[in-house]
Amino acid sequence: MIEKKKMVKRKVRQRRVSSVDVAREAGVSQATVSRVFNRTKGTNVSEETVAKIMQTAKRLNYRPSVIARSLQQNSTNIIGIINRNFESNFHMQSLDMFSRELQKLGYSTLLLNLPEDGTMDATLHLALEYQVDGIILTSTMLSSRLAEDCISYDTPVVQYNRYSLYQEVDSVCLDNFKAGNEVGKYLIETGHKRIAFVSGRKESSTSIDRRLGLIHSLDEAGLPLVAEYTGEYTHESGCEAADAFIHGISRDQWPDAVFCGTDIAATGFIDHARRAYGIRVPEDISVAGFDDTPMATWPQYDLTTVMQPIETMVQETLEILMDLIKYEKSGVIKKMIPGTLVKRSSVIDRR
Repeated sequence: MIEKKKMVKRKVRQRRVSSVDVAREAGVSQATVSRVFNRTKGTNVSEETVAKIMQTAKRLNYRPSVIARSLQQNSTNIIGIINRNFESNFHMQSLDMFSRELQKLGYSTLLLNLPEDGTMDATLHLALEYQVDGIILTSTMLSSRLAEDCISYDTPVVQYNRYSLYQEVDSVCLDNFKAGNEVGKYLIETGHKRIAFVSGRKESSTSIDRRLGLIHSLDEAGLPLVAEYTGEYTHESGCEAADAFIHGISRDQWPDAVFCGTDIAATGFIDHARRAYGIRVPEDISVAGFDDTPMATWPQYDLTTVMQPIETMVQETLEILMDLIKYEKSGVIKKMIPGTLVKRSSVIDRR
């Protein structure tokens, strides 16, 4: 037998109190209420009237509308952040810091997820339709055409952890070439001669520069890059790279060190190499990563990696963006931030 539910009479939701309601109750004009709550400078509103308006607002439970204020001030106080890689610990830490720091500066955050196909058009135009005061791109680059769209909307854009070679877009990025070079030099100095690389997307400036830095160190030492796997910066790609470098390949042809473009790919490589092939890390193959995520310190990995100074990079990005919002653009800023090589036991000394 199906039990009948009792009908509950629900209250009709009350209409939000507006500034017009406050003005009517306080016996003043709506413009006066607006000036008080917007803290408009140069207005002659007596302390008595201000107190009366504030008391009335409190009694009516009135809250000023951010949207209405933005229409009056021609500023939404919203910063759009377009992100694609939500699996990356680096990007999640960055998003957390961006939202907290923007809130301190009086801005709200509009977070937009870039589709898997990587197309920017719809996502960027959605941000522009919200009339955001600025846009931060955290894991993708801007085409010249879309950059022109932002200019036509008078919307400042800063690329974070990316830079574009040919577009006039400001950016803050780790010096990935130098970091990749330092990793390569360290692997060579510790006696490794068969070094392989696991990269991310081919069009990614971060992946390109980390690879070029590694290649430069190998060229200086007269060594080749013995193997390379191009995929995504994910745990799965790290597993696939282990198959590519080890499956069906004689032991003497294995790399003796693998540099992975991110820690998450490095952990995937280590997990799969151990589970599927019985590889000992670092005795059989040394592994280095990138980002210095919390996982890199776990005992089963103890990963040699490159630490990215997220706090510094976020602050530099916001400093550029705030200047672009306040002042006219003059020139293009591309800031390269140095990383720090963190040495742990996942790389062995083979000398």
